[in-house]
Amino acid sequence: MQSELPIGVFLCIDLFPPDSGSPERFTTENVVVAKPFALPVPGYPFEQFNIAAWVILRQCGAMQRKMVNLVEMAQVIELIGKYAPRSVIDKALRSAGLDRAMLSGTTGFISYASEAVLVETVARTIGDRHLGARIGRDFDYSAYGAFSHFVLGAPDLASAFDRGRRAFLFTHPGSEIILRKTETHIVVGRNSKGFSVVGHQHIDEGALFVIGHVVRHFLGPDWRPDWVEIPNANANETAELASLIDAPVRIGSQMPAIAIRRADFLALNPGPPEQQRTMSLKELGDLMGIEPAQTMEETVVQLLHVTLAKGPLSEEAAAKLLAVGTRTLQRALKAEGTSFRKLRLRFIEQHARSLLSGTDMPIEDISKVLGYSEPRSFRRVFNGWTGLSPSAFRAANAQK
Repeated sequence: MQSELPIGVFLCIDLFPPDSGSPERFTTENVVVAKPFALPVPGYPFEQFNIAAWVILRQCGAMQRKMVNLVEMAQVIELIGKYAPRSVIDKALRSAGLDRAMLSGTTGFISYASEAVLVETVARTIGDRHLGARIGRDFDYSAYGAFSHFVLGAPDLASAFDRGRRAFLFTHPGSEIILRKTETHIVVGRNSKGFSVVGHQHIDEGALFVIGHVVRHFLGPDWRPDWVEIPNANANETAELASLIDAPVRIGSQMPAIAIRRADFLALNPGPPEQQRTMSLKELGDLMGIEPAQTMEETVVQLLHVTLAKGPLSEEAAAKLLAVGTRTLQRALKAEGTSFRKLRLRFIEQHARSLLSGTDMPIEDISKVLGYSEPRSFRRVFNGWTGLSPSAFRAANAQK
């Protein structure tokens, strides 16, 4: 069976692994190959893949947002500290519109572009062309928490990449893990089509090592890829990267990727967890405490939560963190029947109610947290929302 697939079209497939008694549903993208496939390796023949439906993810609409989980951003900042002083990192954070307080005890996502700008700014300051590669090499894959357990708990390497592909939206919404087959290898890459912001080369190089972490879990710490691929690199700058990753570097590819021999995909997990029950994506999201946004409204609301520690977010700052123009953000929200102002006011009201009913924080402090310079202004606005003063609202909720 063959079908010509346009870029961005996904397949909803029921996967029947040879050792499984029930199908495991996942979503995978076919970018180059004419016929759909998941893992074309021995033991996983094409006949075992039952095409159930064609679907197009809402994230792949006209305004695809490339985001990164805050747990990755937090570790990236920590790892940069091995190579640059705190003052340099803090200045770079400000240039990217970020703040350390945003990463403290918060779950959610931030624009991939913000991470790229952060790493690029530090790299330029300290003169390190391959800072992203060093961060990827040092990265602790277990920082992803439930996601890493889900992927590394697979029975074999093939299943691990299956899991990683379909759960990638919990760590990098808007990007995909892509598998390309050759006669002898499967080349595994991270596709962030259209991701051309400043600093993307650091993110690309770091991705090589993060993908490699998964492989080494199954094949051992001494495993190295037969080659790696990176896009848009200067041939004169690949020698150090080749030394860091200990593999030949091929340039001019569509995405960062590593080459893995087909037979290696059959490698069994050296220490799989006792619990073999397949976890659903909903269960995984619940464990991680996140739910990837499917609309611009949901994205903005998540961003308001993430930036709460910095104070109320302006529309211009929100657009910068989403790596879009202010007018683009306005048009996207208007198309969904809302506006940034409406979303922020609703968020502030909900947060005010939460602080008044769930904490003993003084009303003067609450007004400052919510961006009101004068408590009187906050009291007037809150009365308009609820018909009660903040004190009366707190007292009424204390009696419940």
